[in-house]
Amino acid sequence: MRRYRPERVLRIMRQFMTHSNNTAIALQAHPDTASAKVAAIAPPFEYEVLRSKRKTMVVHVRHLQVQVRAPKFVSDKDIREFVVTHQKWILAKLEQKAGQDAQRLDLSDGGRIFYKGRSLRVSIVQSAVESIVATDTEFRISTRIASEESAIKTLQRWLITQAKAVLPARTHALAAHFEVDSRLKEVVFRKTKTKWGHCTSSGRIQYNWLIMLAPDAIIDYMICHEVSHLLVMNHSAKFWSLVETVCPDYRSYVKWLRKHEHRLWL
Repeated sequence: MRRYRPERVLRIMRQFMTHSNNTAIALQAHPDTASAKVAAIAPPFEYEVLRSKRKTMVVHVRHLQVQVRAPKFVSDKDIREFVVTHQKWILAKLEQKAGQDAQRLDLSDGGRIFYKGRSLRVSIVQSAVESIVATDTEFRISTRIASEESAIKTLQRWLITQAKAVLPARTHALAAHFEVDSRLKEVVFRKTKTKWGHCTSSGRIQYNWLIMLAPDAIIDYMICHEVSHLLVMNHSAKFWSLVETVCPDYRSYVKWLRKHEHRLWL
């Protein structure tokens, strides 16, 4: 396997800068109706329905949330039957996700944070000046009030600052490399419930600022993924071929996110 080479991405970036476990089941769908949150009748859980021009139904379980993606023509009855048919699988995934949920960031003093691929001990220090310092073993948060709530707010501000300093410039640089910089209208940040990034057809790219906790290679892959959507809006073979031109090891990054992403969520 080819190794991640940051210089490959940085070389592309420098050309244009003056200063880089989602599980699913799929099934062929039947014909009907719009996006809605449905209270499950037979299944002992709620699920969200998102309709689009797709041709099949698929169910995703992420962060203790069940989401069904279905064609516009599929009826609520058919969707419910689809969910009931896969209820055993969904319940097993919900149990698995509940176990992963226990591994999410713990920002209490002495808790653990997964930062750049390492599990570090959290140390909260009261200080007049906010700062964050990561060592090989410790993630030290200096905040005005030595509490978990204050530490969370300090971390949020720090990560957003890091994201604003890194992601827009790299995103524009890679868009220029793909010769689609004119299509990129805006880079914004938002902590979403399930997504690390999102690209709209109008050219707006949104990143979840928690991605700054991930290793640099994962961040570069996320940039490449979203910028590639400026050229190809779906996840077809053409899209992944485009991603591979900049991130030849993208499969390993996808695998890393599926394995560890639950450890990055607040």
